[in-house]
Amino acid sequence: MNKRRNIILALGASALIVPFGSFAQQSGKLVRVAIFERTSAEKYRALEKIFVDTLSELGWVEGRNIVYDRVYADDDVRRIPALAAALVKRNPDLIYTITFEPAREAFAATRTIPIVNGSESRWIKNGWAKTLAHPGGNMTGIANIGNELGAKRLQLLKQALPKITRVGVLMHPNAPQTIEELKLIERAAKGLRVTVVSAPAKQPAELEAAFASFAKNRVEAVLVTHTQLFLTEVGHLVALASKYRMPLFAHRGEMTDAGALMSYSSVLTEQLRRAAHIADKILKGAKPGDIPIELPTRFELVVNQRTAKALGIKIPGEVMLQTTRVIE
Repeated sequence: MNKRRNIILALGASALIVPFGSFAQQSGKLVRVAIFERTSAEKYRALEKIFVDTLSELGWVEGRNIVYDRVYADDDVRRIPALAAALVKRNPDLIYTITFEPAREAFAATRTIPIVNGSESRWIKNGWAKTLAHPGGNMTGIANIGNELGAKRLQLLKQALPKITRVGVLMHPNAPQTIEELKLIERAAKGLRVTVVSAPAKQPAELEAAFASFAKNRVEAVLVTHTQLFLTEVGHLVALASKYRMPLFAHRGEMTDAGALMSYSSVLTEQLRRAAHIADKILKGAKPGDIPIELPTRFELVVNQRTAKALGIKIPGEVMLQTTRVIE
């Protein structure tokens, strides 16, 4: 009898420590995950799909055991604080974003709801984490080092187009990490005998003026600094680069797929998939403050040969040997 009683007590105790997500999956309870972004649903659809599909592979099927609260600022950053406050009041089980402004405002609005950010460079400086190994608060995710690669991108651009002497740098004037990246680019430019001409754009409507400024300053190629705005506006950027006949060196491989001449970056798809795995851990009971912030592990140099041919550019063999992917 005592043995049977001990078995029953053990089973009861084990039931108490079943992770939250496992219970939700077994009981049919709907978990609510907020997807919070500065851009529009249409522009963000492809990136959102990576995160949602990965969670689905992990057992979180939309409408069955998970529901998404999708919040988009439609490229109006002034709306983000109010959207964050309203979102927190709805008390989702987790907030996911890959953009600085939504992450900043969500963190300002709550210290209890878990937040996963899939691409951020200044975790410690932002005050979002004590250390990368042990964040200690309610936010964790993926560390983006894209802004640290600005000098490397300029070097690769100079290798691909050795005769260029004037490079335009498209930057976001309100993003601290972009300003830091510009300084790295300017420092590298001195050794490469390249003049850097920067132009700001903090919203889509300002991109045309930035390229007009590049044309006025006789820029021969454009380097895009690492900010999410420029990724979601890739169609607009590629169209402007084509209009002004300026080779475009991008900060994400997806932008080269869309028509930029070249790019060098970590693999975004992998980052977003890893962010979904982190979200899965939290939904299953892990504390965000105990989950280490992950660093990207794979980088790629992508060249679009179709764009090169359209611009009459022949990429040197020494650059082609370094490529990870070539778009023919």
